[in-house]
Amino acid sequence: MIEDGKTIFVPWDFKGVSEYALDHALFYSSKSKLDICLIYVVKKKSLVKETKSKLDAIAADVLEKKGKQVSTIVEVGSFHSGLKKAADKHQAAMIFVGIDGFKGIQKYIGTNILNVLSGAVIPSVVVQKPKHPRSTFSIVCPIDQRKESKLLLRWISFLSRFMHLKVYLAYPEFEESGQNKKIFSNVSFAKNFLKNEKIDFETECFSIYDFNNSIVNFSRKFGVDLILNLTKKAGGYRSFFTTPKSHYLIANSEKIPVMCITPTPGLWKFTPFK
Repeated sequence: MIEDGKTIFVPWDFKGVSEYALDHALFYSSKSKLDICLIYVVKKKSLVKETKSKLDAIAADVLEKKGKQVSTIVEVGSFHSGLKKAADKHQAAMIFVGIDGFKGIQKYIGTNILNVLSGAVIPSVVVQKPKHPRSTFSIVCPIDQRKESKLLLRWISFLSRFMHLKVYLAYPEFEESGQNKKIFSNVSFAKNFLKNEKIDFETECFSIYDFNNSIVNFSRKFGVDLILNLTKKAGGYRSFFTTPKSHYLIANSEKIPVMCITPTPGLWKFTPFK
């Protein structure tokens, strides 16, 4: 369950984008009281000691400058297996990943950095710049014709437990009436869910032909802090990232953080989604 997660994981690569991810993780940790863990995966056991020493130095610097104690882990193996093993062992609640725009995301496709979350009830938050200080926190939650889109609401409920949220339910308009019927049903469900949770929200309708770009432009205009995104179940993150539209949403030019959530059978056991 979401509540079982006790750690925010930040994959470290000793570059600036990792610092962006840590900056966002520190904000979420300060609100939720979740711990933070820096993790690096090496291919050889002989590299563990040296790498751990470097990570510990980063952790010491964070404690000195930010006043936050963070733990460090070095795993041996492929990035996929190492991160997944550590996330399972230490009950990761969220994983924050820093990327360097569209060019940077190509690197992660090759290393399968987010594929570790395929089939797991753990979201990944992809960031491209440091956390912008704001007095409020707003989220865009896309709702479409898929029943799985309702699962995004579970994470909104989770986040609302430790910060006040303003949610924008964004939904597309299709030409086919049958598609719209399913969407309207899901939107109605989402509205009732948020009302019951006493979460402030508004609805926004965009054309299906430019849905992702509309979400990004809207988020820029209204200073949105986070965009939720439902990843594909089949094929894991590799097939997801090879979809151009998803590329541009995650590595959007406005550098708005995107939380990627993969539908899993385990989430359906929660009462709100039965």
